[in-house]
Amino acid sequence: MIKKVLVIGLLVLGLFLRLYKIDNPVADWHSFRQADTASVSRNFIEKGVNLLVPTYHDNSNIQSGVDNPHGYRMVEFPLYNLLHYSVYQLHPAWGVDMAGRLTSVFLSLISIYLVFLIGEKLSGFFVGWLAALFMTVLPFSIYYSRVILPEPLMIVSILASYWFLIKMSETQGLKKRLYLLFGSLLFAVAILVKPFAIFFALPHAAIIFRSWAKGEITALDVIFFSLFGLYPFIWWRQHILNYPQGVPASDWLLNSTGIRFRPAWFRWLFGERLGKLILGVYGTGFLMLGLIAKPKDEGISYWLWAIGILLYFSVVAGGNVQHDYYQAIIIPFICFFLAKGAALMLSLSRTTYSRFLTIIMTIVIFISMISLSWYDVKGWYQVNNWPIVEAGMAVDRLAPPDAKVIAPYNGDTAFLYQTHRPGWPIGYDIEDKMLKGATYYVSVSYDDEARNLEKKYTLVEKNDRFIIIKLSK
Repeated sequence: MIKKVLVIGLLVLGLFLRLYKIDNPVADWHSFRQADTASVSRNFIEKGVNLLVPTYHDNSNIQSGVDNPHGYRMVEFPLYNLLHYSVYQLHPAWGVDMAGRLTSVFLSLISIYLVFLIGEKLSGFFVGWLAALFMTVLPFSIYYSRVILPEPLMIVSILASYWFLIKMSETQGLKKRLYLLFGSLLFAVAILVKPFAIFFALPHAAIIFRSWAKGEITALDVIFFSLFGLYPFIWWRQHILNYPQGVPASDWLLNSTGIRFRPAWFRWLFGERLGKLILGVYGTGFLMLGLIAKPKDEGISYWLWAIGILLYFSVVAGGNVQHDYYQAIIIPFICFFLAKGAALMLSLSRTTYSRFLTIIMTIVIFISMISLSWYDVKGWYQVNNWPIVEAGMAVDRLAPPDAKVIAPYNGDTAFLYQTHRPGWPIGYDIEDKMLKGATYYVSVSYDDEARNLEKKYTLVEKNDRFIIIKLSK
């Protein structure tokens, strides 16, 4: 009974923490990527669900290098957007943005529970509960558990897939085949949502091949899992090639700047991101202890995840250095090591170390890591440019539904998203954009471009926060 209360308490705490500023507009940290994801969901709501041809609000050539007049958004398969759409339909009063944030919150709570189940199965209740606790309260984890991004769905899918494979290895007969089917299905979902999930599937492969070596499953089962898990992604990648204008450039994700294994790569990933943002400096002690702790019933599962993280950092070097949200998918696996490290520290021999001081030091390290991480993460919740929200609301009120808008914001689509209209997130070549259908111009910067357009075309609204111009004389 006490164990159930402890686990339920974590989930309640996790929900409470993730409701902080849940009503924020999509104008906080990484709003450009959140806006792109939320826009697909909003189009599902307004234009109908089309999983094969998702669209969003950006008609520019910034992301793909080709003009995108239909607004195709061919990145991850839009399963996250389907869930976002479904949550909105349950309670439209939440609005699109809050429904998206709540979608991620619900998925993250399931992930926390799965982390507990996996940790308990591999290393016992205490380690499982500690791992879930870390995932519940790490500020980096909290923030990326309530963003409108597909990462929360990828995380829950890869964890659930592994959990079903664990269950598969423990059962016989029809249940074994069902668990294998569920595991492969969820693995396919994880890869479809984020192909980077493949880096965290080494323990999956270990279970599959170990079961095959023991004669518990056949070679046909191994082939089935591999094909069923990977073919949907291969099909999707082939499908999106039919819409090149909707496929963003992705070469930069790997090593376009040559940063891999250079000093800056180590500094940004292991110093700034892992050491400072995620672990708050002090948590590196728990991580190191967790890495050197001898494996018990879990075998080498944790170490395989560690290898997966290193491979992910190395292969996707550009993306990981450029954006911190690329590290969101490593959080559950880091939490397993933190739990192992904290448990190891608490189990230090009473004959050699002071039991009282060991407990106090563990608590001090835990509080310090949370506090220092929160010091860096808390600014992410701030909306630093409220005028783009106000200007967007004004455009939505003043412009017709079929208007196309130019909303210059250095190519960042967060401003354009606020207008609730398709268009361009950058100025310049205004006449060319007018030929392509642009009918309104809105800016939060009264610069030379805005002043020239004000003289040539019809002023709709102007104040000290923004200017709206109708592109007609």
